[in-house]
Amino acid sequence: MNDPCVLAVDAGGTALKSSLASPDGTLIEGTFHEVPLDSQGPAQGIAAAFRALCRDMRQKAQSCRLNIVKAGVCIPGPFLYTEGVSHMTHKYQSVYGVPMRPWFQEVLGPVPVHFLHDSSAFLQGAVCPEDRLQHRRICGVILGTGLGFASMVDRTLLLNDQGGPGISIFRRPYRDGTAEDYASRRAVEAQYRALTHRAEIPTVKDIADLARSGDRDARACFQTLGQSLGEILQPVIRENGFTLLLLGGAIAKSADLFLPQLRSSVALPSLTVRPASHIDAAPLIGAARSS
Repeated sequence: MNDPCVLAVDAGGTALKSSLASPDGTLIEGTFHEVPLDSQGPAQGIAAAFRALCRDMRQKAQSCRLNIVKAGVCIPGPFLYTEGVSHMTHKYQSVYGVPMRPWFQEVLGPVPVHFLHDSSAFLQGAVCPEDRLQHRRICGVILGTGLGFASMVDRTLLLNDQGGPGISIFRRPYRDGTAEDYASRRAVEAQYRALTHRAEIPTVKDIADLARSGDRDARACFQTLGQSLGEILQPVIRENGFTLLLLGGAIAKSADLFLPQLRSSVALPSLTVRPASHIDAAPLIGAARSS
């Protein structure tokens, strides 16, 4: 008899990333798989990509003498997580209101399929056993295309009525706009463009490389990011008594460039701040654990 395993899926805008995991959420080496996806495309193409992923992963499981007994899927919002229905309009527009759970069960059989916000999945996957022993109240911020936030108390994720994060910060008023206007990929790129007046738009990774090579404007962009992020997070962390903040998302890989300013700006001595240990894998681990 094949051993049970979990299918973990990270549903993004351009690809579906997946891995098989043991029932405790440990990713199984050699089972990572990715299927391209056009989330702006027609409903038929989106559904086909999910079904193709399930077929590929079912075959991979069989070759490993494993049996998929449940699935966990992390996906951004707006989304009705308990129902498995997207309400997004910036992507996945063509499947607005369409139940996604059947796409999995048509291929895998009547297995439970649990949907989780990508920020919550990150935090669920980033927290290690030592963190849970040392901290009752933990939060995570995800710095990438947007600004995500998730939190947990006593090992339980804080969620809203739709199953999304219980605390959301990206739309919070900040300076002349919202928090996401000042702490995201576009915020770093826009500031560098404003400082240098360069016609081309370097990526955040390019700007980080420039900062490490001594570019003053690039360094200033990350220092400003740290200052802004600290000011955004400080009232949320203070009001909710969080004692651990984990950093995720692609920009967190450059945390060395903004962490001192973030710590100084948030100004809470009781708070531990650090990048997550497995930034890329955390959402898949969290999806596997949530199922």
